Amino acid sequence: MNKNPANSITTSLLFILSISLPMGLGVLLSVLGMQLWVFLAIGIFSLFVSLTLLGRWGTRQVQTRISSRVATQKEFPRLHNAIDGLCLSHGIEAPNLKVLDSSAVNIAVTSNGSKNTLSVTTGTLMNLGVVELEALLAQALIRTQEPRISQETQKSFWISLPIFRYFLRNKVETEEVLLLDQKSVALTRFPPGLIKAFEISDRIGTFIEGSASTSHLWLLDPTAQLATSGHPSASLRCAALSEL
Repeated sequence: MNKNPANSITTSLLFILSISLPMGLGVLLSVLGMQLWVFLAIGIFSLFVSLTLLGRWGTRQVQTRISSRVATQKEFPRLHNAIDGLCLSHGIEAPNLKVLDSSAVNIAVTSNGSKNTLSVTTGTLMNLGVVELEALLAQALIRTQEPRISQETQKSFWISLPIFRYFLRNKVETEEVLLLDQKSVALTRFPPGLIKAFEISDRIGTFIEGSASTSHLWLLDPTAQLATSGHPSASLRCAALSEL
């Protein structure tokens, strides 16, 4: 994971700039004798525009923080074949594919509002068989169809700023995760495949270093702290799928 302090400094400076520019504009308008309601309207609008642009920039920084690299067809043909098969079969737009060099079994789903990205760990590709990999990728694709995924991605950026950290939470809701599990097995029509993927991930591990602000974007708990992350345990998810 990306721990470059330069990124944190840049983020903080841009945040300060996005706040100070509207304030500076407001002071200028006040000096020029602008009417109060016009002054307030322009100030609020300027602040909204500044924070919106900062949020969009921050979405790109979330992907940078995950530190994944482009997964080429030549280097990872099995990943591309599995995604292409699922997308073609179910009419889902193919996401960008990236890989994170990690022994853990996990996948992060991010979105900038126009394009979705899957960041798959190399441990996932090394430890899962064809059926299990397809099952976990199906769940990742279901996540890309969630209307809030771009907002959740941007939230990871705001959580990284100290001032917002006290107001925003990235805790995962167990019921939502279990529902996504059910939706994902509908793509493969083979619940045992996802159950086996969870069992393997539980044995290998799902921990991703430095994932505190992005934990809700990962399919499996990346923090090794189920009590605080909100991710349900592998045993609970397997039990729920066994009832289907």
